Amino acid sequence: MNVYTFVGDDGENIHIDSEALRVWCMLTKPEVFWIPLRYELAYDFIRDNVVDPFRIQELAKRKDLDPIIMVKDGTLGDNGHPNAMLVDGHHRYFIACMCKMEVIPGYMLEVEQWKPFQLHGIPKMTKEQLVRTPVTKRNY
Repeated sequence: MNVYTFVGDDGENIHIDSEALRVWCMLTKPEVFWIPLRYELAYDFIRDNVVDPFRIQELAKRKDLDPIIMVKDGTLGDNGHPNAMLVDGHHRYFIACMCKMEVIPGYMLEVEQWKPFQLHGIPKMTKEQLVRTPVTKRNY
């Protein structure tokens, strides 16, 4: 099982079964949007141990990549836009940034679409613990 873990500034943990959510997206085919890329975010992926260089090399050889999966968390940012989490596709996002793309195809799921895939009962982590956990060892 692939699990996406988000640790908020307040310590809140959100765990999502990203593998099951990805399968659900492939079956139900929600609308695909062109999502603007933020290059500084891709560089944060390196700093925060979010992507694996070997996985980037492997994916970079492929011609067709699935859309990334973003999920709205039900809140609005200071800019008035919905806050969202990148649940699946960090490596694809990074590759798109390295290729100097401006947008990437992705699903932008509403709370009611992804909530059924939220996992409970997983031990709470701090941001520091999450960063120290090797990318390849983050499956529960």
